Amino acid sequence: MKANGKVLPAIATQAPALTVLIARDNSGYMARCPELDLVTEMDHSEDAFKAIMEMIREYAKDYRKRLKAYASSPNRAHHRPYIDRINGCWNEWEIRELIGVRYGRLHI
Repeated sequence: MKANGKVLPAIATQAPALTVLIARDNSGYMARCPELDLVTEMDHSEDAFKAIMEMIREYAKDYRKRLKAYASSPNRAHHRPYIDRINGCWNEWEIRELIGVRYGRLHI
């Protein structure tokens, strides 16, 4: 690809493995990761994203630590492929590459 006669480097991306939905309502922002059944609520959208990222990392660590219990749980066993991908990441940037973020409004 060229811009102003210069060759630009290609950016490699992959399809997201996880989704983070950030929704606004009258009192703040909710961030939800439906694949892992995680939800948080904060006053600002950036804080909600940071909080859900922290929850994802902590949940992945806890899942790995208690693998036998989680892997045999009917409502958590299906999380295993996501957890394996998260735990295979070297840093937060690689975890962010797994996530597709979508924004919207909360309707109740």
